[in-house]
Amino acid sequence: MKIRECGLKAMVAAALLTGGSQIVGVEPAHHGPPLEQVPASALRPAVLTLSAAQIAEMKAQLPQAELPEGFQLSVAAAPPLVTHPMMGCLDDRGRMFVCDAVGVNWKKEQLEASPPHRILMLEDTDHDGIFDKSTIFADKMTFPQGAVWLKGSLYVASPPGIWKLTDTDGDGVADQREMIVSGFDYTGNAADIHGPFLHPNGRLYWCHGRKGFRVKNKEGRVVHEGPSSGIWSANPDGSDVQWHSLLAGDNPVEVDFTPQGDLIGVQNLYYSQPRGDTVVHWLYGGVYERSDLSQVIAGLPRTLETMPVMYNFGHVAVSGACFWKHYGAVSTDPMALQFLITHFNTQRLVRMELTPEGSTYKARENEFLKLQDPDVHFTDVMEDRDGSLLILNTGGWFRIGCPASLMAKPDVLGTVYRVQRTSPVAVPNIGPWQTAYSRLDSSPEKLLAALDGTDPRVRLRALSHIAETNIRDSAISARLLSMMDEKLDGPLEHALLFAVRKAAAVRSPEQLQATKSFLALRRMLLCVPESDAELFKRGLAIAQTNLDSSDDALARVSLKTLLGKSDIARGAVPMLQSWVKEPGVSDARLRVLREFTASLLADLEMQQLVSLMLSHDSLQVRRVALETIAGQRLGISNPDWLPALTKGLGEKNGPAPILLDALKKLKLPQFDPQLQAIANDAQRPASLRLKALDAMCAKKMTPESFALLQALLTTGNSAAARIQAAAMLSAGSLSKEQISGLAPAFASAGPIELEKLLPLIRGTNDPEMARILTVELAKNPALVSQQESAYRTVLSGHAPELFEKIILPARRAGEAAIDAKKRRIGPLAEKAFSKGNAAAGRANFEAGKGSCIACHMIGAFGRPIGPDLSKIGAIRTERDLVESILFPSNTIARDYEAHVIELNDGQTLTGVIRSHTAEGLLVVDVAGQEVNVPHDRILSNTVLPTSLMPMGLDAALSEQELLDLVAFLRSSK
Repeated sequence: MKIRECGLKAMVAAALLTGGSQIVGVEPAHHGPPLEQVPASALRPAVLTLSAAQIAEMKAQLPQAELPEGFQLSVAAAPPLVTHPMMGCLDDRGRMFVCDAVGVNWKKEQLEASPPHRILMLEDTDHDGIFDKSTIFADKMTFPQGAVWLKGSLYVASPPGIWKLTDTDGDGVADQREMIVSGFDYTGNAADIHGPFLHPNGRLYWCHGRKGFRVKNKEGRVVHEGPSSGIWSANPDGSDVQWHSLLAGDNPVEVDFTPQGDLIGVQNLYYSQPRGDTVVHWLYGGVYERSDLSQVIAGLPRTLETMPVMYNFGHVAVSGACFWKHYGAVSTDPMALQFLITHFNTQRLVRMELTPEGSTYKARENEFLKLQDPDVHFTDVMEDRDGSLLILNTGGWFRIGCPASLMAKPDVLGTVYRVQRTSPVAVPNIGPWQTAYSRLDSSPEKLLAALDGTDPRVRLRALSHIAETNIRDSAISARLLSMMDEKLDGPLEHALLFAVRKAAAVRSPEQLQATKSFLALRRMLLCVPESDAELFKRGLAIAQTNLDSSDDALARVSLKTLLGKSDIARGAVPMLQSWVKEPGVSDARLRVLREFTASLLADLEMQQLVSLMLSHDSLQVRRVALETIAGQRLGISNPDWLPALTKGLGEKNGPAPILLDALKKLKLPQFDPQLQAIANDAQRPASLRLKALDAMCAKKMTPESFALLQALLTTGNSAAARIQAAAMLSAGSLSKEQISGLAPAFASAGPIELEKLLPLIRGTNDPEMARILTVELAKNPALVSQQESAYRTVLSGHAPELFEKIILPARRAGEAAIDAKKRRIGPLAEKAFSKGNAAAGRANFEAGKGSCIACHMIGAFGRPIGPDLSKIGAIRTERDLVESILFPSNTIARDYEAHVIELNDGQTLTGVIRSHTAEGLLVVDVAGQEVNVPHDRILSNTVLPTSLMPMGLDAALSEQELLDLVAFLRSSK
């Protein structure tokens, strides 16, 4: 036995004594940082062959499972063969390649400094369905997430690209490594590069999360760069790399291919507010939007404002996916495609039945496998050669993506499960998989026949093929243009527009001029090429005449088209001026005015248009002008605006909040006296006074201003006002006496206000004042809310003992108190499991003990402010639940962040934003009431990094009541 790493001798000896494994050679699974930073499970022999006793023990590691009748669950691989399996594939010999994590949650810098993860090759040497041998095929991988076997090599997605790994001497270890495509950035939270997947046409496809990319071809030329996520492809040698779809959503994970070659895949965080994890038919050339992330796809070739999505699961964290080709006739529709998807957060494997609907598919969800263990996290699923399924469970190590928790569980190891029929059956290719994939005939005659056919899926495939292969043919172009007036579903419309663009089918101004219908004209405008100057100029002229079209879709496309060419768009200014001179302005025209002024404010003519709008009789028109000034990034000010702004400040009912926002952007000293008068007026709402003070140009703090800010900071009821007051005090020029007056606030300020106040300590040149502030700071219970480095930085210019002797001891005491509370989590979780009474917990919940019912629903009881807990026990263990109660801000559920909204009448609204609308916000307040808040009533909207659920609610319960509550929550499934 050869030991390649001396530090591993004890581990190897222990394995030999206790496990009976045959060790062929040993190497560490981690290189670089001290080994104690990596869980012990990361250390393992290079080759492991299990004994009969270990295989028997592995077979017994079965959790409680729910499966359809006729199927059974077994263990295909478990520790020590695997540690934390993530994703993988099977090769043509039945060997399984597994991307195996070592249980560390490292960011990009750590992963690159010492790549910790590995690829394992599992073998079933006796062909009994259980893997019994494991070899480290490749180590030192950053974050491998997916693999495919092709012609004797393993292709793996591991940041920053796609690797080709080859074992040339047959010893089970890849001795040749080549990165065939690179340029995909990552952070280490797993929302990065996944795959690759082999298309029937021989190309490799992969997914990349929204981390940014700069991708070059084999010749070194940049193919594309940008911030979006996307679906990509290339030939197996890395040539002809190109994007298939780009998107604003967070994390596309896996794709698979229909018998016709369509790409079906899963996407996390396609939607937000509320979160939606989806199934998508990825269309060639598709640019997929998300309303809150429009900047991510800015400048990309859009076709549809809203791209089609097949199915929305809500918040489940979709992960691995594949088609099940040998499912058999169990389905009610033997011709339906069976698409399997694992849910990371819910311990579920779902079977989606895909049936044709128009040019795409509709999806019906069927739960297939459910495990009753919240520490299980499914990451991948694949079909074995006999039709059984292999499902990867990565265990409990991962915490920096989903779920979000401070408590990683690297000791909860992963497993590979197998699902197979209870009675063996023949598994021939059936239904839609009987027909082998065939490439489309590229001849114009065949493509025209496909376009003329009645099958929308065939038409979609033909349109995509025309775009992919850049076919230029006059007959095909004519047929494409004849389709522009057809009623088409979303996928077909996108494919048509993209094909028309790629084929340059719009070729003459006469084609545009002859277009009569709104529908065809809108589509034609989207396809006009900028490379043809005369044609593009005609398109812009048509767009200008349709800016306020009665057809809303045409008006929107016209606006987008015209603003895309700013030098031409300026020609629309006289028309816009004529609109503003009319007494009333329609909503459609207001939209055009808003977009034009925001985009072209640097132009003098546009500034003059804003001046006209500021003096308009309509409040809506004036508001659009003020929004333009307030929203600009250039700091433009025009003297013609000043009279209207001055008049607005003197209005009887007080200035509009948006006017103060505009003045803050302009920072003109002549407005300071009026703004100071508003700030000093105690009869006005405090939030409006604060806004006026913030808009002032002068930096010197007057006694009146200081008194207002100090009062808001120390006695104000509004969290948003306290935070803004702290920031303004730190930025102002304060006297020594004023800073001294703020000293008590350092002992009582909340975490966010404290962060804003800290620059006052760094900025003072008075050693005694620095000491006074530091002494008060050390008294603050929120001292541990900031990183230790923040205090080191703030005090770096002062005497060292301020940090070493005052802050550091206080911070250590605070950390010790938190650590003591953390140490309670495990024991309380164990007691909840053994001694908790779910029935008593239900009674206490419904009676309001612990105040949970004030914000959470369970069944018909409670209020829907925070997340619904009716099924919380299915996704969280006792430990997770105890942690959430003791440290509620550790795991704030997405879309349930606390917002503090200041209204222009002085009121403050605290709650959760249920939805954003064109008119305003729908907020669920702390009383559980839904409140519609128009935009023009909102002074400010502050997101708090802490949960609405306050810390310390556990103190309102006895220990037994807490255990009973946790038991009840755990039973809620």
